[in-house]
Amino acid sequence: MPTSNSIRQRILDLAVAAIDAGGEAAVRVNDLAAEAGVTVPTLYRHFGSRDGLVEAAQTHRFRTTQFVDSSVLASSLAKCKTQDDLRKVLRKELLTHFDTDRWELRQVRLNALGAGYARPELAASLALAQKQGAMGITEMLLPFQKKGWIRKDIDLAATVYWFMGQILGRVLIEMGDSPVSQKKWNDVSIEGIMAVIFGDTPKK
Repeated sequence: MPTSNSIRQRILDLAVAAIDAGGEAAVRVNDLAAEAGVTVPTLYRHFGSRDGLVEAAQTHRFRTTQFVDSSVLASSLAKCKTQDDLRKVLRKELLTHFDTDRWELRQVRLNALGAGYARPELAASLALAQKQGAMGITEMLLPFQKKGWIRKDIDLAATVYWFMGQILGRVLIEMGDSPVSQKKWNDVSIEGIMAVIFGDTPKK
């Protein structure tokens, strides 16, 4: 027998799929309830209203596009025995998230952020999701800052937020005929991030 949580998740997954396929206008309560095999009152019991469902779906979309797979990053960081190891792990992580195959995730994330405009409750929900993701990464990197492998004069949380914004900003060269090559964008971004984190001197 389906649990309350599984029913809620099924409705949420259907709402996310609807938004992905046709935008928020595609979230039709009667259709989603029928597809989920529940009544409309049951849907409202879980989400309060159609707006509540849409906000939950947009937040879920945002969360699932977190740029860092925490378990993979944690495992890689745990193997770092030297500062050079840390450099290699972070460089590999950056290149993974700059990959062209991830452009759809960046687009979904931007779409969810845009949906929060003039919607305070959704904006607050997205901000919380961002905070949880960013602070998770900050906690992973903090031991390396305490060792002195990461510059001690930088605010690590601010650096992580900036790093995540840097990845999102890649959409600027993915929107069409850009005069900037993706490789050159990657090179500049990685050099900048490494300089901030480790105090590296820019290459000449």
